[in-house]
Amino acid sequence: MGRHSLSEDRWVDLNMPYESLKNHGHGAIIMAAADGTSPPVLFIVGTAGAGKSTLVTAFQRWARFLDIEALTINLDPGAERVHYDPEFDVRDIVSLSDVMDEYDLGPNGAQILAADLVAMQANEIQAELDGLSGDLLIIDTPGQVELFAFREASSHFVEVLGQDRAALIFLFDPMLSQSASGFVSQMLLSNIVHFRLGLPTANFLSKADLLEPEDLERVLEWGERLDSLEAALYEEAGGQRTEFAIGQLRMMQQSQIQPGLIPLSSEQEEGLADILSFAQNLFGGMADSKDGFASDIGSEIDGWND
Repeated sequence: MGRHSLSEDRWVDLNMPYESLKNHGHGAIIMAAADGTSPPVLFIVGTAGAGKSTLVTAFQRWARFLDIEALTINLDPGAERVHYDPEFDVRDIVSLSDVMDEYDLGPNGAQILAADLVAMQANEIQAELDGLSGDLLIIDTPGQVELFAFREASSHFVEVLGQDRAALIFLFDPMLSQSASGFVSQMLLSNIVHFRLGLPTANFLSKADLLEPEDLERVLEWGERLDSLEAALYEEAGGQRTEFAIGQLRMMQQSQIQPGLIPLSSEQEEGLADILSFAQNLFGGMADSKDGFASDIGSEIDGWND
């Protein structure tokens, strides 16, 4: 199933004044309810360079091998290229370079305005996606996690595309995860995104194959053992900053909202089965008709639903 082609009249009118675009944007998001056949949705989220698009590509390829229909959407207007086969590509509606030229904006400002421009086209997007059927819908989000998590337009997209059958896959950057402070920063960011969007969230250590075995083991241990992470924080920094971080970690542990970390390698197809199992345990369905992947993830699953 290939990408829908969009005619030129679907493009946003960039000559509309910016204030009109802003004021018109979110009111346009009125979508029909799903007909019950819409697949569950996984939003792939993470910091820039964490491997979101690479994961979407690998998962779609791997799923096809297992005869699982994984549909994909690109919501990143700044993507230079994607190597998966999207059912919908936001770049067919708005060009980031055109937005930058028309409004004399830098890349960040253009990304924000592009999100509002896309929100204006919500009805048309819904028409393109109406009737899609498959086992799972994987959505590639913008490179800057804050653009997706903290824009009101994105909240609307989560609501209308997810239809109460959506979850987040949050990718930890492997290089940033090698320091205790970097690891904790990503834990906090993951939970902020979880809180902001209100969706079940699973944390995956992206590009795990890039880490040396001893480094990988240490990072995964931080995801499972708070005492080990606390010790690493004190060794790295100490002081008030560390006390604050540890306080936040203990609060998350008490609330049972931090279910650990799962290694993921799009290159080696490691962890893809865990993503599928995460979706199955939340939404059901696929596990009844397909097997041969993913062992039980055990106690991880209860935390995903919190």
